[in-house]
Amino acid sequence: MVIATETFRPLVLAQAKARKLEPHLIVVKHPVGGLNAEELKERIDAAFEGLKVEMKG
Repeated sequence: MVIATETFRPLVLAQAKARKLEPHLIVVKHPVGGLNAEELKERIDAAFEGLKVEMKG
């Protein structure tokens, strides 16, 4: 699993393609630097909920 902010998603995908890999990517809202613990937890929870939805689909 790779966790990246939405800003870095294209870079992760390009690097994976160059290495002929299929990335397992979790994307969170940018930025995460400078967030307090509660704000970071909210981003993680939102990403986790999105992951559960994708796995059901």
